[in-house]
Amino acid sequence: MTPRLLLTLMTALWLGLLTSGVCAGQDAFFDEGNQRYQDGDFDGALASYARILEEGLESGDLYYNLGNAYFKRGEIGPAILYYERARRLMPAADDLLANLALARQQTADEITPLPEFWLFRAVRWWVDLLPLPALAWLVAVAYLTAAAAVILLVLKPGTPIAIWARRTAMVATTVTLVFGVNLAVRELGIGAAQEAVVMATEADVQSAPSGDSALRIFAVHEGAKVRMGRRSDDWVEIVLEDGTVGWVAAEQLEPI
Repeated sequence: MTPRLLLTLMTALWLGLLTSGVCAGQDAFFDEGNQRYQDGDFDGALASYARILEEGLESGDLYYNLGNAYFKRGEIGPAILYYERARRLMPAADDLLANLALARQQTADEITPLPEFWLFRAVRWWVDLLPLPALAWLVAVAYLTAAAAVILLVLKPGTPIAIWARRTAMVATTVTLVFGVNLAVRELGIGAAQEAVVMATEADVQSAPSGDSALRIFAVHEGAKVRMGRRSDDWVEIVLEDGTVGWVAAEQLEPI
């Protein structure tokens, strides 16, 4: 192994260990929250999980456990909010999807979603194919592999190793580009609508961004999921899953 290749691999390993160490520092709070949850101390569990959030860290499991704790407390709005945040990081988790469906059954509104165009459904399937952490690791490993293969091509031209290095570089580069685009879409939210959950027990939906009671058209309730549109001062235009449009006070929503 050449010094340059060794340096490259050691740098990647050091970065990975550094990141793991930062996350491992929060394991005590996570385990403490889990134990309190098992003991039925849901307030204590939420306090332990909140200490991790205060450090600016997030994970699908953390959001999932927060949703479970709020659900046990009977707070449907926050439960759905954190289940939805967890779903963005681990979209194929069966337990999460089941708990989210159960929580949504307990909301006051009966909203029938509009059918989704097959092309949008296919794109969403591709974007959500892998959990976000696994996707990030795949792209990182593919990138490092491609870089290492290119270094071998430069240092060992015309040798049998160079033949395999060229093939490896082509495959790893393809994986990096294909899944890198997926990662960029996920991280930057390209093409994704901003969504929110109604946190108020009942929120009046107005026909215009005004608190005038004469403009009230209907109400939505805690836990309803909406798409956020235009803003006007302290008001946000929302679109329900059935396509209904109106305005609500921004303070009654929490973005996912």
